[in-house]
Amino acid sequence: MKKILLVLILFLSSTLSFGACKNENFDNVQNLIILIGDGMGFNHIENAKTYFSLSNQGFENNYIASVNTDSLTPGPTDSAAAATALATGVKVMNGQVGHNGTNYLKNIMEFASEKNMLTGIITNDNLWGATPAAYSAHANSRGDISDILLTQSQSPLDLMIGKYDQEYYNYESWFTSNEFVMCDSKEELFSINSTQKVVANLNNLYSIYNPNRLNQTNLVDLVEYAIDYLDNENGFVLMIECAYIDKFSHNNDIISALAEVRTLFDIANYVNDYIDNNNDTALIITADHETGDLQKASSKTNINNSLYRSAGHIDSNVGLYARGIKVHVSHEVKNTFVYDMCYEVVNNKK
Repeated sequence: MKKILLVLILFLSSTLSFGACKNENFDNVQNLIILIGDGMGFNHIENAKTYFSLSNQGFENNYIASVNTDSLTPGPTDSAAAATALATGVKVMNGQVGHNGTNYLKNIMEFASEKNMLTGIITNDNLWGATPAAYSAHANSRGDISDILLTQSQSPLDLMIGKYDQEYYNYESWFTSNEFVMCDSKEELFSINSTQKVVANLNNLYSIYNPNRLNQTNLVDLVEYAIDYLDNENGFVLMIECAYIDKFSHNNDIISALAEVRTLFDIANYVNDYIDNNNDTALIITADHETGDLQKASSKTNINNSLYRSAGHIDSNVGLYARGIKVHVSHEVKNTFVYDMCYEVVNNKK
């Protein structure tokens, strides 16, 4: 039977309850946090819980629907088209970033800035990577790095934190001419106050749970900094990407991929704790697509690289979770629906 999208009602909820949390009043939502697990399918979540001996995570109580990740290109989406759908609400061809081949597509950060909100992105990928680029830039091809950097430097974003890349220093004048401060260490970043626009290119952003990567920065620390930096009376929008779930899954490196999922769990738990004490903030958690056709392990001893059935993206649904937003939908939604949720939060903020 054809699934029909029911009437969508998106408004700030005063009646939702979350797991052990009591009913909460979200009538004064000012802030939105979007957490994206790049390549994270349902079995990535299940296997991470199994491998790290964890029970269900709090965000799972806030499950909304499964998300169809299709782009306009036949077959599985790529990250550029998938992130563009999430960031702009428009489906495009694979490879396009905030652009449909003819026009720039306004992203949620640009819309939020027009509402005088502060905006930021955090990724452990390069900032010109597909997902952060979709939230901050415009290019007809994800390979047009100079176009991405140019439009990114002209963006209204207040804070960009990502993996170190020399390209940003090669084009530093583009950013500084638009009042961005550049930094390349966590210590330098943490010394910058919120009156300055910031581009931070940092090393060592792999998961702290990865046994093959030592002395990594805990992404939760960067999330804590970003929330404090962006917090203001007009509200903020923050996008956080855990990018290496995808990259390690392309390599069928399950232990490293699950370590990155565990980091996403930590971020989700931190943000949920923050919301417990700040009920002016909504949270959306999703993925852009699934990578690796990962199978579910029957036990921890069965978690190994053979659980992957592919080294690429597959055309399967991913999860959508939300806190602080009341949503009535059918079982399945399009990925553009995530943008619709974000738009309603930003448009209706007090």
